[in-house]
Amino acid sequence: MMVTSTCVNAAVLGIDFGTDWFTIALANPGRPLDLVLNRDANRQTASVVTVNGLERTFGSNAIAIAPRLPEKTFMAVRNLLGVSYDSDVAAAYRKQFPNRMVKEPLTGMVGFQYGANANETLTVQEIVAMQLRHAQQLVKESEGVVVKDAVFTVPSFFDRNQRQAMLDAAQLAGFRTLALVNDGSAVALNYAMSRSFAKPEKHVFYDMGAGKTVATVAGFSMRSAAKALKSKKATVINVQAFAADSTLGGQEVDFVVRDLLVDKFMASNREADVRGNDRAMNRLLKEAKRVKTILSANTEATASVEGVLPGIDFRTQVSRADFERATKHLAQRIRGPIDDALKAAGLSIGDIDSVVLVGGGTRMPFVQKTLGDAFGAAKLSRNVNAEEACVMGAVFKGATLSSLFRVKDMRLRDAMAYAVRATYPTESKSLLGGTKQETMVLYPEFGAVGARRVIRDTRASDFSVNFAAKPSAGNGGAWADLMSVKVSGVPGAKGKLKSKQVVSEKPEVRVIVQTNELGAFEVLKAEAAFNVTNPGHAAYLEDLALWETESAQWEASTAEAESSAAEPPKKASLRARPTPPPEVVIEVVQLDIDVATHGLVRLGGDALEKSRALLQLMDDDDSARAAHHGAVNGLESLIYQLRDLVDDASDITTDQQRDALSDAVSAAADWLDAHADSAALEDIRARAAQLKDLKKPIVFRRTQMAKRPEHISALRAIIKQAQSLVELYRVGYTSEELEPASELLQGLEDTLGNTTTWLDNMVAKQEALALSDDPVLTTTDIDDKAVGIERSLAKLVAKKIKKKAPEVPVSEPSKADDAEEEEGDYEPKSQSTQDKSEPGHDEL
Repeated sequence: MMVTSTCVNAAVLGIDFGTDWFTIALANPGRPLDLVLNRDANRQTASVVTVNGLERTFGSNAIAIAPRLPEKTFMAVRNLLGVSYDSDVAAAYRKQFPNRMVKEPLTGMVGFQYGANANETLTVQEIVAMQLRHAQQLVKESEGVVVKDAVFTVPSFFDRNQRQAMLDAAQLAGFRTLALVNDGSAVALNYAMSRSFAKPEKHVFYDMGAGKTVATVAGFSMRSAAKALKSKKATVINVQAFAADSTLGGQEVDFVVRDLLVDKFMASNREADVRGNDRAMNRLLKEAKRVKTILSANTEATASVEGVLPGIDFRTQVSRADFERATKHLAQRIRGPIDDALKAAGLSIGDIDSVVLVGGGTRMPFVQKTLGDAFGAAKLSRNVNAEEACVMGAVFKGATLSSLFRVKDMRLRDAMAYAVRATYPTESKSLLGGTKQETMVLYPEFGAVGARRVIRDTRASDFSVNFAAKPSAGNGGAWADLMSVKVSGVPGAKGKLKSKQVVSEKPEVRVIVQTNELGAFEVLKAEAAFNVTNPGHAAYLEDLALWETESAQWEASTAEAESSAAEPPKKASLRARPTPPPEVVIEVVQLDIDVATHGLVRLGGDALEKSRALLQLMDDDDSARAAHHGAVNGLESLIYQLRDLVDDASDITTDQQRDALSDAVSAAADWLDAHADSAALEDIRARAAQLKDLKKPIVFRRTQMAKRPEHISALRAIIKQAQSLVELYRVGYTSEELEPASELLQGLEDTLGNTTTWLDNMVAKQEALALSDDPVLTTTDIDDKAVGIERSLAKLVAKKIKKKAPEVPVSEPSKADDAEEEEGDYEPKSQSTQDKSEPGHDEL
């Protein structure tokens, strides 16, 4: 399986891609974890896509056109990921859906014909990738971010091929998969997000979705997060076991209700053959889903379908009793996953605190009644969001993989979907003289995801290890080849040692394996470990001999000092006795490994590039159609605007101008009616540009007429204020004091005079024009003049002109000494007022 890094750079998505719906949740630094809404402002998006040539339609829009294009509308393909054409799952799909399923020639997996030609096929991975890429686009539209990192949920029972197919689909969609989380484990994470556990608890999470039912047994407890932080507690979630019915779900109920409607239709229309009509069966399936939802809350529902067959409408009543009789055979399977999961975990229902109901299927009354009768109604709990718990657990898992998010400390021990064992030949002989085969179980059923294991064998020769896998309990199946690894380089490993003093001639050969966050089993490395003499031991012996000499000298000098001195001497310090190192240490040499995977089908090489090219072609077509659609809508909107403008602009246009505009609008409308679908994007935009050129002067005149008086008044006010400031300077300061700013002051006076003359002249010219004429005085021109005055004022004020203090003879003190003004800035007085006014920007 593909292995990826789990280092998250920024935002991360959790995606729960289900049979009927997919849900998206976003973790973005600085924001709470939350769901992403689709274009309809809904929290769930239908897992449906219609592929008509290169044109694709997603979600609810695809459901709407499915009756017209049943063969090209792909529903419930999630369960076909990694499934062979000859499997029971594929056979059941062919029976229920009208799509043209084909067998992939190289892999034997499921494919679909989507075009007119037999070679125009889609893989299941490509169909899922389209929808995942659509999900990525929804996030961009809703949240304004492009997110590449994601955690995906998968059914617990998914095998290696199914998980790998999901990874391939995510890769095609442009995602970097951080982890695959079992759906039951994701729900358990969500359950623990808002809870603490004073004592250990065990719960069963019963998840009935559209295409499957899974029961997951999980234990919850608290433990100290670290020795240094004794008060801090971490939540530990231990997934002990799970079991599934991979075909029991809401979709199976939909088919039962559809067949019920078919029987009722055939009873009243005996001559009509509805079963052989794909469009009619698709319409009835759509209505069956609606009826099922109604009967979950009501005892009776009305089914109504117009045009089931040409000229034949259908309307009937369906009671909950009818519904429960039709689904009686399914009710017998409802408790099975819980029984199997408890058995695999070695528990009974009495050991369980509650059965938490998850998934839309658990809303059906007959499901709740069956479970209540089997395990007691008091055990049933609905204290998580049935539709959103899974995706919120997934996005929480993604947030834990990054240091950018501060989340509750929770440790998930997820369970593997299969057990793994290893078989390899040892160098010892069997009783019959042949090579002895050693078999060891590396991971038992429901082993911990992420755990490392080591195969150890003391030997001097190369060898191979064969790995086999078996689905975990409740999923059936026997041991099957998983992969093999050839370990080489053992005979020559001794020659690569740094130390030449080897204690053991035969090394301990270690093969290290693990399961990663993607649920994949992988061989990490192989190494040869030798016991060698510690090179530091000889240095220790030399240092020990030196220490013994130092110790003897210290003892002698201390005794001599004690016998000759009147007072006891201070003893000189002696260093501590050297600590002996181990005589033997382990030195490791890396070995070569050659890994071969068995029975795993993955998308790669030419097939991967072909799929990428096809999806890119469809993406480009989507973009082109969106641009074309936007241009058509824009031109159409412009035509409507100009039609209204013709009527509303009679005061600022002449009859000739309005006639020309009306003729242009009519011509554009006629052209659009005839060429909207076939015209090139450039031609549509050119038409729009022509109309905008006609619209622009009229709108400009209207805008100028409305805003010009305001701008003229503002400019006159600025001129008046500036003139007042100039007057203050001229009156309040002497020529000598104004000398540093004389040029600026004179320039401002000239600007004010010229601007006043210009404004008076331009206003007169503008008033002489008709309203239908283009203006000669624009708001932009007026604003430019105002900016020029403001800049001159700013330069003048920046000079900070100061008033010089008057010279007063010292020998003849003035009686007004007490009122003498301090030397410094001077505030000139206006001739018209006694109020002080400081020149500067505040006056403006």
